[in-house]
Amino acid sequence: MSPKPIIAILLVVLFVSSVLPAAAQEQEFEWNRQIPFIGAQPTLVLLVQFSDVKLSISRTQAEQIVKIVDNFVRDASYGRTWLEYTIHPKVITLPKPMSYYGGPSSGAQRGDDNQRILEFHLTTIQLAKKDGVDISQYKHVITIHAGKDEAAGGSANDIWSHCNCVVPKILYFLIEQYGFDAVESDLKKQGYDWVVELFMHRTRSGEGRLLSGIETVAEYDIPSTMAHEFTHSMWIPDHYVYAKDGYSAGSEVSVWTNMDSGSFMDPPVDIDGWSKYLLGWIEAVTVERDGEYTIHTLDKPDEPHALIIPINEKEYYFIHARRPVKNDAALPGPGVLVMRVNKFKNKNVEGEPFMVQLFDANPDTPRECEQYASGFRDPRSFMTLCVKFDAPFYSADGYSGTWVSKFAGGRTFGTYQIDLGNSEYVTEEGFRISVLSFDERTGVARIRVSLGGQPREEGGETTVVTVTRTVTGTATETLYTTTTIVGTETRTVVVTVTTTQLPRSTGEEYISIAIILAALLFTTAIIAVGRRRPRTAPPPPPPAW
Repeated sequence: MSPKPIIAILLVVLFVSSVLPAAAQEQEFEWNRQIPFIGAQPTLVLLVQFSDVKLSISRTQAEQIVKIVDNFVRDASYGRTWLEYTIHPKVITLPKPMSYYGGPSSGAQRGDDNQRILEFHLTTIQLAKKDGVDISQYKHVITIHAGKDEAAGGSANDIWSHCNCVVPKILYFLIEQYGFDAVESDLKKQGYDWVVELFMHRTRSGEGRLLSGIETVAEYDIPSTMAHEFTHSMWIPDHYVYAKDGYSAGSEVSVWTNMDSGSFMDPPVDIDGWSKYLLGWIEAVTVERDGEYTIHTLDKPDEPHALIIPINEKEYYFIHARRPVKNDAALPGPGVLVMRVNKFKNKNVEGEPFMVQLFDANPDTPRECEQYASGFRDPRSFMTLCVKFDAPFYSADGYSGTWVSKFAGGRTFGTYQIDLGNSEYVTEEGFRISVLSFDERTGVARIRVSLGGQPREEGGETTVVTVTRTVTGTATETLYTTTTIVGTETRTVVVTVTTTQLPRSTGEEYISIAIILAALLFTTAIIAVGRRRPRTAPPPPPPAW
């Protein structure tokens, strides 16, 4: 059978929109199945500038950033995967200004014009080939361009950092079914030569090679942006929520993965357990009967790392454990995360069934602030923290953890004390997931899973919750209180937040400084008088005077 009908449906605007027809998305592809990325990842790094914006960083500086990403991948994969990178020695200069490639479409206020960003990639690859680069020798391409990243606060004429990785994943599925030659031939017949030129390359001996992705970042991007986009190049999707217009509509997995807001933490948070499972980096035990299971936190190589509880042919629960050490040092605290996964969705879209959903251990506490707009603001950096404080499940005894988050310039955002006591979750199917124990020192969690029982009733699981905030120099303030009950048991969960803020200026500090200076001058004068020696004639001045 020819792949032509499938290609005709899926590749018309897929490159620029990354949005599939819902029917094709669910019928044709199991997006979220294991596709291992193991061993060396041959990676080409291209430095690109424009006719009006020249590259500021050197090749050495670019390599330092790539090395950081390489180390991140090595650590996240337990040494199973790494970047085998080559930085092209020549800077590629595109013939047009940056605003031509990065400007929004007519009538749009942000984002990149679809056709012109496609021209950006095609021209870059063509010029690299003209310089003698053999693209077929690489699995990934990282483009570091001059200027800023629109997504990181740049102007509308800057290029939005991204990875062109969805089309290669579709091509992988098609090649798997029909073969490289057939897919390449039909693409060319239907006028999709640009797909072949970007992603399908042949070695000198004629062997077909598929590029996994073309990652684009700005020279001023932080390394975690490159790490996030490279994770896309290994076909891991974003975990945040997309609005209908294709832009972010908020967080879903929050700081618990580098594929959501965890990439903005310092240090950037590790790749989540579900993504590592898809990459072939960790093992998961499929729960088929009631029992007690032991899993290990992601920060160490011991197996198994996760549990999978099948729901139906399309969905399952994924359970893994975390603690704030190593790559996860910036996490709010330790605990067991419960996620619900749909294998046939390739993203979370607002108003539709999600691809991945993170369950909140304490739903009665404030779940999520608006995007970077909670009540805890650092007046020095003008940033606010957006986080699910209580996402992890823990043992019934609860825990206390400290979180120090540092943003640009090394500024400390705040220290957060978290004390949670919710240890059990009952799913809507009636599965009961209980955390029997969590040893933060050894990183071992014991979990009991019961597949029988009654489904969870809406509003049936409730908690007594007190959330307090302590601002340095002021009294503790209660921000949120609710009283609820679980059966006959009353549970108490306390979240205490301590932030270090600059005091407001009242002018009193200047009066204090003046008094101190006057006192110092007066003391110095008294000492000088007390130590005064008999007067002698001063020496004659030098001739130059």
